[in-house]
Amino acid sequence: MNLLLIRHGETVDNVAHRLAGVTDSALTPNGSLQAARLGAYLTSKHGENFTLTHIYSSDLQRAAKTAGAILEAQSAAIANGQNPLAEPRGVDEGNGDNASLEPAEDVLRLPDLREMDFGSEEGAPYRRAHSSRPDFENGRETTESMVARANRFLNQHLLPALVAVHMAPVASVVNVAIAVVSHGIFLQILRKQLMRHLRYLPDSRKVRWSNTGYFHLRFDPRTKWTDSRGLALWPYSIHGINVTTHLTGIRKTAAKDAAADGTQRRIDEFFKAGEGSAL
Repeated sequence: MNLLLIRHGETVDNVAHRLAGVTDSALTPNGSLQAARLGAYLTSKHGENFTLTHIYSSDLQRAAKTAGAILEAQSAAIANGQNPLAEPRGVDEGNGDNASLEPAEDVLRLPDLREMDFGSEEGAPYRRAHSSRPDFENGRETTESMVARANRFLNQHLLPALVAVHMAPVASVVNVAIAVVSHGIFLQILRKQLMRHLRYLPDSRKVRWSNTGYFHLRFDPRTKWTDSRGLALWPYSIHGINVTTHLTGIRKTAAKDAAADGTQRRIDEFFKAGEGSAL
């Protein structure tokens, strides 16, 4: 079983170097292309060849449309006869769990997966992203608030889905995945909280997300360890950090061209290391 934490495609505000936390910034044409490439790569036999059983996204359009492109690609693959979950197994696992695993039919859009709210600095240039003013002075959302949102999503949605998919017999023989499409700053928070759930230890490593880049965790099928306290732990490995293989060959557009007609492309130098570096 696989878990993908994905950043949305490039937006108008990304290219304009503006903070767009809860601002519903639209994808650029290049951002839409990135999302389509991502969807095809994740679901194609020439790419990851995943069957996605759950797709979650922020309710902001840049994330929701990126997630929608993944769902669209999977639906096209299934229409072309590519649905490993529907293939006969030859061995009856005996508990009927296979019936509960189906390819995702829609995207669950959740406000809890939104980006950090920059308060009065929404729309401001990036250079103001690290303001010295306290959060309460500009209405900026606190880290504690984002942690609460991340834990709520984990407890109400992601962890139950991981258990259901992980323990289904078909998950041991099919390249099944769960996808979460969100935003750069919030994904940092979500990943840390998830790793605490999985390891019961803090994880201080920094992860960089490009537009439509994804963090890939792979869990060993139907196995688990028990720690010294008797708590169940699933063995897993990190199979990719900021995976962008699907973006090979996509050409960048200069910011001056984007400003002329309202369309923009991805900017590799958009991110800085550490939290608070991606929108």
